[in-house]
Parts: sequence; C-alpha cells; structure tokens
Amino acid sequence: MKKTAKPIKINHLVFLSFAFIFLVITNANSQTVHYDSINKQKFVLVNVQKTYERIADKGYESVEIYESLGNYYYENKNFLKSKLYFDRLFDKYSLSQISSKSKERYQLIRKQFY
Repeated sequence: MKKTAKPIKINHLVFLSFAFIFLVITNANSQTVHYDSINKQKFVLVNVQKTYERIADKGYESVEIYESLGNYYYENKNFLKSKLYFDRLFDKYSLSQISSKSKERYQLIRKQFY
C-alpha cells in the first residue's frame, strides 16, 4: 500500500504562521535588550559625554562635568575640545577641587598650544 501525504489543514497552517511571527518578533526584541550578567536585570547604555555636554550647554556646571569632558576628549586625542573644558574647569574652580590627573593633562595641553 502506498502512503500519501496528508494535506495540511488550514488550522495547522494558521498556527504555524503565528508561531513563526512570534519567534521572529521575540528574536528581534531580544537583540536590543541588555541584561546584567550577575543580577539578570535590564539596563540601558548611556553616552555620558553627550549627556554632560547637553547639561553644560544648558548652563549647569560642576567640577565633575568639566573634568569628565576634559579627560574624555584628552583620551580621544581631541585636544582642542579637551582644552576648552579644562579652561572652564580651571577658570571657575580652585586647584584643591581638581584631580591631579586633570592638572597634569591640562599642563601638557597648555604646553602644546603655547
């Protein structure tokens, strides 16, 4: 006796199509969510430098903002922007509030430009 393939019923076809769509959607979403490997909690990556620049542009200022931006641009070899933020830092705050790392980097940048 020869066996013939049974035709797929419409109910099975609908179920398979919904299952495929569900798998595609969950796979696409799983690629954009980041989880902490220890606590298994969701987290979002934030670009701190862009955030600090927006805050500084709005007129808010602090030692931490200017130091962070100055050191960030120094490490990325953008010495003009680094000097800009270090100038603001050293003009507005006393030396006792500024880290030694920032002081050293500012002296090196000033030697380059003067």
